[in-house]
Parts: sequence; structure tokens; C-alpha cells
Amino acid sequence: MKFVSVKHDIPTLTAEFIAEDGTRYLRTGGNPCWRFFNPGNIRPSKTSVCDAFKIGIAITKSGKFMIFPDYNTGWQALKLLLKMTYKDYTIDELTEAYSPSKDGNNPQQYSTFIIDEANVKGSDCIKNMDDKTLERVMEAIKKMEGYYNKKKTQKESTIPTTNIIFSDGNKPISNEKVKVVVDQCNYEWNTNKYGELPAIAHFSNRTNISIFVTNSDGKDENIFSTTAGESSKNILLLKNGQNFIAKTGEHKEGEKSTENYQVKKGDTLGKIARELHTTVKRLADLNGITNVNVISVGQKIIVPDGISKPQVAQTQQTPEEAQQPVLTGTSDKGFPQANIGNDALQAPWMKIALREGEERWQWGKVKENNGGINYHHETGASNRTMSGTSNAWCASFVNYCLNESGFLTSSSANSQSFANSAKFCKIETPVYGAIAVFHKRGTKSSGHVSFVFCKTKDSEIGVLGGNQSDSVTINPMHAVYEKPKLNYELVGYYVPVVYKVHADDLIMGGGDLEMIYDNISSVRENIGAPPVSNDDNKTR
Repeated sequence: MKFVSVKHDIPTLTAEFIAEDGTRYLRTGGNPCWRFFNPGNIRPSKTSVCDAFKIGIAITKSGKFMIFPDYNTGWQALKLLLKMTYKDYTIDELTEAYSPSKDGNNPQQYSTFIIDEANVKGSDCIKNMDDKTLERVMEAIKKMEGYYNKKKTQKESTIPTTNIIFSDGNKPISNEKVKVVVDQCNYEWNTNKYGELPAIAHFSNRTNISIFVTNSDGKDENIFSTTAGESSKNILLLKNGQNFIAKTGEHKEGEKSTENYQVKKGDTLGKIARELHTTVKRLADLNGITNVNVISVGQKIIVPDGISKPQVAQTQQTPEEAQQPVLTGTSDKGFPQANIGNDALQAPWMKIALREGEERWQWGKVKENNGGINYHHETGASNRTMSGTSNAWCASFVNYCLNESGFLTSSSANSQSFANSAKFCKIETPVYGAIAVFHKRGTKSSGHVSFVFCKTKDSEIGVLGGNQSDSVTINPMHAVYEKPKLNYELVGYYVPVVYKVHADDLIMGGGDLEMIYDNISSVRENIGAPPVSNDDNKTR
């Protein structure tokens, strides 16, 4: 399977590789060199000899790294880097340049490890090594960079998807309001500027997929239905007046008619192929492209002529913007991108919670009067403000995240409502995204509610919630809520009723809360949040 693009989700340490047909392959945990098929931990640079091989750039707490489409490409990139950039270096010189002491590294230790592991001398020069010796050096670098470390946290999974594009026959239909029903879960999405809906993942607990639009009578009309299966599907929905026709839109290999297409920012060959309903191989053959991972903004390529040619509104782009690398993990503003990573695989509402925490609240740096939103108002509660003891907004934040991701809410701003509502079920073991409900000892009417985010190696549970330090952040559950100052006790963990079967499957499989982080301080450091402090006790 050939991967043509990638996204990196920082909080869950998940690299989401996207294949030509839309299939997702997830690599979660481990060290960056393993997660990104980057055995040499090669950093991004426009002048790097490896730049043409990457399909993305990841931002981590250790800085930026190239992401390669597969292990073999990453291995060859490391070999090329050594043979071209460092060819005149000895092993001792290489380690000083590759792992400089000015960055707090120990190049002498690095050099000693390579010498012992690869059976070479510190004075041996890279350009004088035969291929076998060079690969021993590469393997030593790979080990030193931590490729084999944290094996217990490494997880891989492949997820097929259904990918849908709306078109009027000449151009994509953007901002089309669509209702997507996946079994019992409802989602309201708008198509993006390419006419695309978020990819619909074929999880094991999903069966039926239906697409609805509002007809001229103001009623929901089913325009397409399918079943999730073991292979990905790409559907073109053609609008003719008020009617939609579903087509696969495949181009015949013998098709002669062609035209030119100018590559735009964000394009990949795989993305263009999907929008044209052709294949990467056909585009590569038409244009004599040998490396399908490399196309440039402004480049003109030959494409099969047809009604599904990708078009977007023209925007002016400065030369600086044209050269700006497109980082992973981002999406069009206002477009509910459905990452297939851990945050969507388990608990889709966590995508919203993470987005709010990072973008609106900057993980505790922005306080409740400055967030530009009233979660009470957004979820139908009567509270006019989120400020003050009587306007606690932890429950409204949880309801907002549920509602935005298509799930039913508790219809109340009371933290205890999730434990008392028939829309939610109690589970005995926490899973990612479970709703943790607390009440003050001796009372059943007041407390706190938040989402389970992670477990840490020091036996803590990280909870992501609103009204924590007058903001949205991730708190250590035991240290904050069970200490005498707050004197809360856990009522239980809850999930939406429609999610209960999936939660039970996760629990039977050993759970999904991998202990990747040492403690909550390392969690916060990883997401760029302020360190743990006494302010964490401020909650209502």
C-alpha cells in the first residue's frame, strides 16, 4: 500500500498515513524515528538531500522531524544523507555534526556507540566505506536514535474509509450542509472547498452509512447509503437540480482526452488522483513522474479530462506563502476534519475537546472571560455567563464537545446529570474519552465532570475538562480531585449509550489507555501547556 500524505496528532502521538484509496494506517506511540519511518531522526530542511522523499513534517516536543511514506524510503533517505552530506566526515566528526554538544548532546558517547556497534574506527571516513559497512553504521544510528525503544507503546492499525466528494458536474460543491448517519450516530458536516466530506472510518463497530441533505420541502432526504467493509470506497455525488447521483467516476485506462492542471498548495498526487477518480500510477505515467511523492506548487501536470477535475476558488498567494511548508495535523478553518487517529477511533468528541483546549484556551493560558464563547449558551443552558461560582461550566463544556461530534447531551449544566441521564451508561474501567463524574463527599448535587485523556506511569489519570483553572486543561485526577482541599470522590465513568458496545470491546481487549507519559507534567509539556501548579485546584 502506497501512502501519499500524513497527519500527526501531537496529544495522542499518532501518525495517520493516508493511502491513495483513502485507507488509513496508524502508528501510535514509540519514539519519533519509529512513528515516522525515520530511522535517522532526520530534521526537515529545504536544502536537505532528503527533502524530496518526505510526505510530511511532524512537530514534537523534541522539535520537527521528516515523515517518510514507508520504512524503506526512510532508510534510503538516511543512506543518501550520509553519502552526500556527510561523505567527507569521519565517524567522530559525523557524531559532532549529527548530535552536536551545543544542543546538550554527548557526541563522544554517540561516537563510541557507533564504533562498538558497527565495528569501525573513529577516524574512518564515510566516503571510504563499502555499502555493507555503511549500513552497519546506519543501523547503529538507528539504535542510538531510539528506534527500538518504547516497544510496548508501539501500536499499528489499518482502517479502510468511505470518502465522498460533492460536485455539480463542473466543479466541487463547497459548504454543502450534509447529515451523515453512521448506525445510530448523527453528524452534521459541511463539505470543504474541494467538495469533500471528512473521511468516514470503517471501524469494527460500524455497519451502515447514510448521507442526507435537506430537500426543497425542508426535510432530510437520503441521497446515498452504503455499508462499511474491509476495503475503502470513493464516491462522487453529482448534483443535478435537486437530485444527486452516486458515481464511482473511474476513468478508463484507454481514455485519450487530457488537459492541464496546476498544482496548488496542499495538493499531493494521491489527492489529485482521488478527486479525478483516477490512479496515481496513471498520473505518473502521463507526466513521466518517477517519484510520486514529489510535486511542486505551480507545477502543471497532465490529467485525464473529465467532469471531476478538482477546482477551488482562486486566491492570491504571496511567494512567501508558496514556499511555506504545510505542517501536518491542520485542516481548513471551520471544516470539521475527522482525523482517524486515536482521538477519532475512540471517542470522536475528544477531537472537539482537544481542538478547544489547544486553539481557544491554549491549554490554560486563556481564562474564561477571554475565550470568546459561552458553552452554556451553545448547549441551551440558561446561564448568561461562565463567570462566578453559580455558573460552573464543566458540564456545558462536556455537552458542547458531545453535541459538536454528533452525540446526544445530558441537556443540563449540572455535573451530575451524566450519572443520572438515561442517555449515558456507566462503565467499570476508564477508556479514552470516558466522562468522569465527581461529587463532593456528603453531597450528590455538586461536583465536577471531565473527560479521561490518559493514564501515566506514576498511576495518575489525566482528565481533560473545562472550568479547570478557569480554562480548559489536563489535570491529574487523583492529585487534584481526591485531595482534602477539594474533597471530591469519583461517582464513576460514563459513555453515551450508543458507544457502550465499543467501550466494552475496548475494555475486554485490555483497554486503550497506553501509559506513554511518565506523569501529567510530561503530558502538559508535550502539548505546550503550563506546568502543574496549585492553580489546578481551582475548579467549580
